[in-house]
Amino acid sequence: MHAVFVRRSASRKTREPRKLPRGTLARYRNRIVEVLGEARGERVMIRSIHDDGIERRTAVKWTSLLPLSTELF
Repeated sequence: MHAVFVRRSASRKTREPRKLPRGTLARYRNRIVEVLGEARGERVMIRSIHDDGIERRTAVKWTSLLPLSTELF
């Protein structure tokens, strides 16, 4: 399931997270989030709206992001 966001280097056998373009929508836990950009290490900054209605920016691991299906609803 995470293979969509991961690429395999031809010269190395390690898995590297693929850098998603800014503004891409993805799923993180039970929320749909917007990718804001790369953070430290293997993390990415996301923007999401929580249950209390407050917009939050959070750094999460690349592997925690899941691709959206073709439909939002």
